[in-house]
Amino acid sequence: MNRRQMNLLVACWMLSALPGCAQFHRFASNSGGTLGKVSQVVKDNEKSFQRANEMKKDCEALKARTISFEEETAFGGAVSVNWVSKGGGLTNRSEARALHMQLNKIGKNLAAQSSRPNIPWTFGVLQSEGVNAVSGPGGYVFVSEGLLAQLDNEAQLAGVLAHEIAHITGKHAMREYHTYLVDQCEDAASDETKKAVMNTGVGIGKALGLIQQLPPGELRNLFQRLAANADFNTLGKEAIKAITNGFVASLTEKGFDTEDEYAADLEAVELMAAAGYSPEEYVAFLSKLPDKGLSTEHPRKEKRQERLRKHLAKWSGRAPNNEFTTPVDLSQTKVVPLRDALQTERTGTAARGN
Repeated sequence: MNRRQMNLLVACWMLSALPGCAQFHRFASNSGGTLGKVSQVVKDNEKSFQRANEMKKDCEALKARTISFEEETAFGGAVSVNWVSKGGGLTNRSEARALHMQLNKIGKNLAAQSSRPNIPWTFGVLQSEGVNAVSGPGGYVFVSEGLLAQLDNEAQLAGVLAHEIAHITGKHAMREYHTYLVDQCEDAASDETKKAVMNTGVGIGKALGLIQQLPPGELRNLFQRLAANADFNTLGKEAIKAITNGFVASLTEKGFDTEDEYAADLEAVELMAAAGYSPEEYVAFLSKLPDKGLSTEHPRKEKRQERLRKHLAKWSGRAPNNEFTTPVDLSQTKVVPLRDALQTERTGTAARGN
């Protein structure tokens, strides 16, 4: 078999519409020796390319689909379990029950001011001593014991909770989730194509070697079911674990989009004021955030504070657009002191740190 025949055979395999390819395939298939064996390699790997092309169609379907609320809550529950695990579990302090009751009272009051007041909001405290707050789609919000220890008043806690609420109402994590799935699907399709090309290359090079067909991609069925809006909870334990771990790792590494973080800040002060808390306290609390070590990447806190102060300055001077608008009077918002279980937790944690 000469080099020209080899090149033509590979070209025919990759470009099936090339004139004369059908006749050449028949000639190669009916030939004995090396040419016939190489032709079989090409035929076997056409199936691999077919799988790759089918996966690309799955990716397009994933890209075009609308994620249901049911999937949002199911995925959010899985993400929240991951956050709780990373945060050392829920707090087990003696006052944990009272603390969670108070946290949920504050959080649900803020969520009631939002654009999604009726989703099943859940607020919890993580054992972690780091200064952190995280959220999961579908209404899950967590703050760490370390963050509670830094609070000066309830308004600061309200700001932190409101920021996470804003991420959920803005569906920031769901956009990241959608992008993550599409990227994973496209990467898998690309890998399938590369493996097919490499496998054919190896087969042709060996000529007489045993060529094993590539196994069907394990992810394909998963992507197909997601594209068809299958029940997230029925995907299987290992599939859900793989998706959730991969998503959380990706989000931890790169964080939300910068504009989403700024948008969550602006929405947070709106929710605070609507609930009667002083927004300036959230701006002040941002100074207490560490420069490194947050659960996800964030813009620089100084830049966030600058934007918020400009927003509040404009807000203070704005007038209602019409008779149906009731502007919030910032002078009437309050700096509420820490109460009950929150005060106990703050004092106890601070004492443990000394």
